[in-house]
Amino acid sequence: MVYFSHISSEIAICSIMYGCIGFPIAKYIHLPARFQMMAAHNNPLCVNESLPLRKIVHMSGVAVPFIADIYGREYAALALASATLIFLIMEVIKPAEKKWYVYGLLWRNREKEVFALDPFFYILSFFVLLGLSYFVNEGICYASMVVLALGDGVAPLIGHLGKLKLPGSCKTVEGTTGGIILSSIVGFYFVGALAVVGSVAGMVAECSISRHDNLFIPFAALMAMLLVRVFFKINV
Repeated sequence: MVYFSHISSEIAICSIMYGCIGFPIAKYIHLPARFQMMAAHNNPLCVNESLPLRKIVHMSGVAVPFIADIYGREYAALALASATLIFLIMEVIKPAEKKWYVYGLLWRNREKEVFALDPFFYILSFFVLLGLSYFVNEGICYASMVVLALGDGVAPLIGHLGKLKLPGSCKTVEGTTGGIILSSIVGFYFVGALAVVGSVAGMVAECSISRHDNLFIPFAALMAMLLVRVFFKINV
């Protein structure tokens, strides 16, 4: 009975998430190629701002699910709260100190004058996934964090070396493939082979959404893994 109530909650969450996340992704993917090309051309994320330190910070988020799994979710929440505090302090002092060298390494050009939404959404997604882990399979929530931290983090780094552009996108086949492989390998620790499903779904979202993909990548991965687990009765 407990198992079925747990599954029911996962189905309900999948339904809600499809309305909030799945439909926008599907809507974007079905846009004519001409408009997708326009979106890619006008997308500020396509500007060549490598920001390697920012990517290192981004990928360091992979520590959060391991902290939650090994030491407990309260310690992971504490780590996220600390990261949030540091981020907000840097945002507050940014108007006066935006000429600091560190801001050029961590903030995109457009973020130096306004509130940096992408890092905020990144931390927010981790908090939401950590909260959801109390209601749905925690391993799936942790694997979704891995997709966001590593898959989305490594894809641009590999993508700079890639030559094969995805249709209607500034992303590359090499970058997307690298993100899938790395997040699948690390995510295997939490959910086994199901990590491949989440990695593919998350990286499809990464190369389909033009802005604020930190909100879409982990939940696309989460929804895909939950659906496969429910319909194929996979135990993780």
